[in-house]
Amino acid sequence: MPHTYKRKPGSKPYTVTPEATLQQAHKRIRNGTSQRDVCKDFGLTRSVLQRYLKKMDAGEEHRAPGGQTVLSLELEQSIVRHLSHLSDWGFPFNFLDLRMAVKRILDRERRNIPFFQDNCRGKEWVRGFMTRHKDVIRQKLCQNISKKRAAVSKQVVTDYFSELQKSLKDVPPIHIVNYDETNLTDDPGRRKMIFKRGVRYPERIINSTKSSTSLMLVGTASGTVLPLYVVYKAENLWSTWTGGGPKGCRFNRSKSGWFDHICFNDWFHTVALPYCSRLEGKKVLIGDNLSSHFNYDILKARERNNIAFICLPANATHLLQPLDVAFFGPMKTRWRSVLIEYKLSKAKNAGIIPKDVFPKLLKKLMDDLPNQSAKAGFEKCGIHPLCAEPVLRRLPSENTEDLQSQSQLNTSISEAFTSQLRELRCGNDSGPAKRARKKKVNVVPGRSIAAEDAAQCEWPGPSNHVPVPVVEEENENEVDGPDSGGYLNSTGIVLPYLVPTIYRGIPSEIFLLHSSHSQAQGCQAMNPIGLNPSSSLSPPCSFPFYAPSPVPVPYH
Repeated sequence: MPHTYKRKPGSKPYTVTPEATLQQAHKRIRNGTSQRDVCKDFGLTRSVLQRYLKKMDAGEEHRAPGGQTVLSLELEQSIVRHLSHLSDWGFPFNFLDLRMAVKRILDRERRNIPFFQDNCRGKEWVRGFMTRHKDVIRQKLCQNISKKRAAVSKQVVTDYFSELQKSLKDVPPIHIVNYDETNLTDDPGRRKMIFKRGVRYPERIINSTKSSTSLMLVGTASGTVLPLYVVYKAENLWSTWTGGGPKGCRFNRSKSGWFDHICFNDWFHTVALPYCSRLEGKKVLIGDNLSSHFNYDILKARERNNIAFICLPANATHLLQPLDVAFFGPMKTRWRSVLIEYKLSKAKNAGIIPKDVFPKLLKKLMDDLPNQSAKAGFEKCGIHPLCAEPVLRRLPSENTEDLQSQSQLNTSISEAFTSQLRELRCGNDSGPAKRARKKKVNVVPGRSIAAEDAAQCEWPGPSNHVPVPVVEEENENEVDGPDSGGYLNSTGIVLPYLVPTIYRGIPSEIFLLHSSHSQAQGCQAMNPIGLNPSSSLSPPCSFPFYAPSPVPVPYH
């Protein structure tokens, strides 16, 4: 079947009459109106009306002209509702999943469609199915979220808004501020371009790196965007790195390139505090609850200037952070366009973006962004105007009564299936599986082992046992012999030299001393350099160390 059906020239044209029109005409005729008057009033042909009346009298279902769908309309609508429900819970189907689901439905009903191989629908059927229901479902590029983010429940959102209502009481929108960190990368991303048909590896020559520059953005519920704060990855700051940037933009640096407590403290006192100090009344700063965002100086300044910090629930910034929801997406989309324009025009051979060019590109980016994006973020997050419904609508619905009432098929989503989806999305309370305790393996450097050999090569004893270095000076109690070298203690036991592999690189018989036993026997008397049992040694180092009750380790 072709993708798009084209009617042959000269073929009979079909006029699709709406089902509601035919039902009204049928009702008029049953009330005593003649067929001639009904056709004149509704603009119908006599043959169309008669065929419809004949089917209604025989109890047959009225079908549209042309080829009919394999599945009934009721079944297809039920599948559409299932797909919507699964996508709400974070487990959407792709085209292959849909085809396999329809195959299982037909197999369960013991229906065999002869022109489909093994009852499996093809790609053309999926395209037709999506076209028939394009007003309800469509294919979209999805992004992945973690289990912790997916576990944010309606109760968490409801509790957050109940506290938010108290904190934002009588606070004007210009006093409600949201701050968030983001970064701008040096990668312009991928785009759809025009290539010769059949090219397997389409490529575009443009330099890009994995470097990024951190930003702190601040927006208010009234739509105002405060001056930006930029953090470079560097140990020093140069004057050429700050010229030509957006108005009021401030620049700093850190060794990691990310915001630390020093950068955040400087941002608060140079950007947030000057803005809030000009406003009368209570001010509210909404952000995440990172530990680097709070210190004694910030909290004292908050108290003096009547500023309240509101921390978002954990793992819920994708739902409740206004800048994340509505501002950063358009900003980064526009940034890719600015980056491509720069790389293809003035910097064809440039690798990383020079830091003296970054402020100019940043200014161009911010000039092209509408400030209303920040205001839209506060509305979508339900902060201003205060309303939890926009956020709750984005969470999956646990109510299946509507699904079951609309469809009487056996494939309706049941409460058991919903509980299974809830467990897949939110997990259970049993916690992660306990990991097996690892043990050090005593192996010759450069030698490989199998899993069966690991148990025989395990380093014995608890972690507070201390291996002791080799003794290389002569001693009168030393015992001669190729395999029995060591000290002869007062009990007559030969103590071999203790040779850790870190010094010799070869395996040896090693005696370990338990720390509590060593202390009982006078550890300081036996330790001429005063080594703490928990300390480490740096080579070269050698000293005599003996004990009355050694614990041998098998020689490998």
